[in-house]
Amino acid sequence: MSEDAIPPAAPPRHQCCTCGGTGIDSYGDNCPHCEGHGYC
Repeated sequence: MSEDAIPPAAPPRHQCCTCGGTGIDSYGDNCPHCEGHGYC
């Protein structure tokens, strides 16, 4: 496998259990638990 075919490494992330990974709450604001990122 060539170096061009290796995908970039990403840190392990866990989907936010409060917003379900969307980053927003039910009111359309940033999720207070994950601060709008969608992962913890």
